[in-house]
Amino acid sequence: MKKIITIAAILVLIGTSCRKQADYMPYIGENGELVYSTYTEQFDYLWKVLSTGYVFWDVDTTDWDAAYSRYYPKFQELDKKYEQIGYVPTDELKELYTALVGGMIDHHMSFSVRNLHPAPDDQVNYVTIRPYELEIPTRDYYFESSGEESYAIQIFLQDIESHYTVEVHEECTDYAPELGMTIRYHYILFKLPDGRKVPYLWQSLAGITPVMLQNGVGAQLLDHYFRAIMETPREQLAGIILDNRCNRGGYQDDLDYLIGSYLNEKTEIMKTRYKEGPGRYEYSVWTPYYIFPNTRYHRDITAENIPYVVLCDLNSVSMGEIEPMTIKAVLPTAHTIGERTHGGTGPLQPANCIDLNYGGPLGDINTGHYVYTSTFEAQISGKVWEGIGYTPDEIVLRKDYNGNLLPQLDAAFRYIQEH
Repeated sequence: MKKIITIAAILVLIGTSCRKQADYMPYIGENGELVYSTYTEQFDYLWKVLSTGYVFWDVDTTDWDAAYSRYYPKFQELDKKYEQIGYVPTDELKELYTALVGGMIDHHMSFSVRNLHPAPDDQVNYVTIRPYELEIPTRDYYFESSGEESYAIQIFLQDIESHYTVEVHEECTDYAPELGMTIRYHYILFKLPDGRKVPYLWQSLAGITPVMLQNGVGAQLLDHYFRAIMETPREQLAGIILDNRCNRGGYQDDLDYLIGSYLNEKTEIMKTRYKEGPGRYEYSVWTPYYIFPNTRYHRDITAENIPYVVLCDLNSVSMGEIEPMTIKAVLPTAHTIGERTHGGTGPLQPANCIDLNYGGPLGDINTGHYVYTSTFEAQISGKVWEGIGYTPDEIVLRKDYNGNLLPQLDAAFRYIQEH
């Protein structure tokens, strides 16, 4: 991804009647201030910056011009209501913005604005809409979580030896400064009934690259996983398992390890593009993203016909789902198992930066007027998967989020033993 440079822009709000074409403006970026004094101005402003900066207009079916014509008068009514009674209930504001942006396909999006004049008894004075929170529960395999999704896997892995034969089980947590988060890891070396080995890795976030650079406990665990793959003789190595269930995303550079370790030559894994102008369909060209052979770890699993199974589920998000998609697309012995993934595949710009393009997060998160949205559009295997998610080769559903994780891992071992 290209590095980002901060730019400043002055935005002028213009009160208008209903229009069908955007009055385009320079893109304000993640540290820009959204300024408006009425509900009508707020709506007009946000509609215009999304017209400019939303990267999925070529595939999103939302009729954005019709939405303007429909909702502009409704926000005018909110201004009239404020003039009459001195406030607008936050629930009413949220209902309008949910209807406006709730159907958008960007599954990274978080749309947040403050209510300019909340009711005295409102519990909150801001509105936050995340389109994925509306779409995900409509899927027929959705189960409401009773807590953090990865907690179920943590509990399951703690009890793993009661289900399978385990030779090595290492776990740790390590902090990734670039992500600002702690990553949990489990490396397990399973032993099949016939004596062959299966190295397994689960990580709560895609953070191999920054953790490896720190050379701490996480790097040691990851090194043990990769060395088990690289050094176990073929007759003893039954297959590899990468468990991306409840992986919430992270660094695209992780593919240098998860794919690059098994490549013999430079390989294209996806294409990306971004908004390079204020027009709704002003895109850059599609730019190939390549992976190169890893110089630290290398094994030609294709030549040796070693099965590489990747597990994914509804809570595999962003890099958590891009990894199984690209591994499957590039490596002939790869097989994916689990559920259709989250559907948030648009890469994001690096943190605390504003790109020299017209897309990505905008506004100021500290003021409560902020839209978190993808910077890039990704195309994998010739398709944009945003809002859809990736359907694995073999669908095996989790029964709930409270520990019933055996069916998917059982399917992985079954596949490996049959291949």
